[in-house]
Amino acid sequence: MIQWIVDWPVWQIIRVTGIVSFICLSLGIALGIMYSYPVWPAKSKVKLYKLHRFFNHAGIGLMLLHAVFPVISTYMPFSWKEVLLPFAAQHEPVLNGLGTLAVYGLLIVLLSTDLRNAIGKKLWHMLHLLSYPIFILVAVHGFFLGSDSAMAAIRWIYIGSFILVGLLTIGRFMFLSSPGAATKKEKRLV
Repeated sequence: MIQWIVDWPVWQIIRVTGIVSFICLSLGIALGIMYSYPVWPAKSKVKLYKLHRFFNHAGIGLMLLHAVFPVISTYMPFSWKEVLLPFAAQHEPVLNGLGTLAVYGLLIVLLSTDLRNAIGKKLWHMLHLLSYPIFILVAVHGFFLGSDSAMAAIRWIYIGSFILVGLLTIGRFMFLSSPGAATKKEKRLV
């Protein structure tokens, strides 16, 4: 049975799961930022939240596959230690370490979301804001380590994701600085 798995196109699976994971996580963070805009009616917020969760869960699932498949790769095999311990990889330890840290960070964000009522909204919100540096870690890992990053289409995926998340974040800050935003924020946290 193991030979059957080894015969899979593992290198292609690693590449595809990495790219599609990044796209899903980019959409997930973009939808999460959009969800926080105070302009949405309740039905739209519910749809945005469901899409936000779907893309983040899909992205995390694909990211976990992306992290596990190098262990069975015959092209460039990784040990479990190299996969699980940040900066322990023989090949590109810093860039692979950033990817490992991103996985752990995303798992913390996911777990804190599941425990939001138990840990309180303030702590949850602080942990949820880790999504921004995690997004950067994932992007740096993929952009500089990905074997497909030389392709113009892949570069545009990274650039477009940064532009999208950046513009949505700027828009969010504009909503926060608008008149009356402080009272709306206080009501949300209560």
